[in-house]
Amino acid sequence: MKIIKDTLKSPDGKWSRKSLTALVAFINAIALGWIIVIAPKGTINIYAISVFYGFLGLGGGALALTVVDKIKNKGIA
Repeated sequence: MKIIKDTLKSPDGKWSRKSLTALVAFINAIALGWIIVIAPKGTINIYAISVFYGFLGLGGGALALTVVDKIKNKGIA
């Protein structure tokens, strides 16, 4: 449970929207990635791959903002 608190909560103890957004985006990217890989060749719309990259970008960006915010609040940087 400590990893959930450390990962998904802000330093003041509230649930972090950025961390939750990153988690949901990565879960959606993993699910969509599996759908793209498992689907028969030629049945996946080309835009599905763009959506996959969009979820990865959203998750990575939200995660980077969360890390920067945690570093700033702890006074490391």
